[in-house]
Amino acid sequence: MSELVTVHPASRGVDDDGRPLPTPPDREITAKTVQMLSAADMSDKDKDGNVQVVRIWCAAEDIPNDGDDVTIRGLRFQVRQKGWNPGLHRRPVFTRHRPSAVFDAARGEG
Repeated sequence: MSELVTVHPASRGVDDDGRPLPTPPDREITAKTVQMLSAADMSDKDKDGNVQVVRIWCAAEDIPNDGDDVTIRGLRFQVRQKGWNPGLHRRPVFTRHRPSAVFDAARGEG
């Protein structure tokens, strides 16, 4: 089952005069799968607080950058681990296979 995910690009900094650079507009991507990670899979083990981490599988060309925010199911998450393609350098079984990639996003205190 696919879900719509809204990507909010992070601020790109300021120019030499201190004015903010234009931020790209929000975009929507279609995620193939959104998976809530268990406490054992979280990368923020050393911090106290309540942290939710999701793993999102999407098309390889739709990967957001580190620091971007994503809205999933009405909740806003921050991309913590940039996407990777687990099938890189593998030959697909079917010629119409569309490669996918995965990234992790987190929200909460900690």
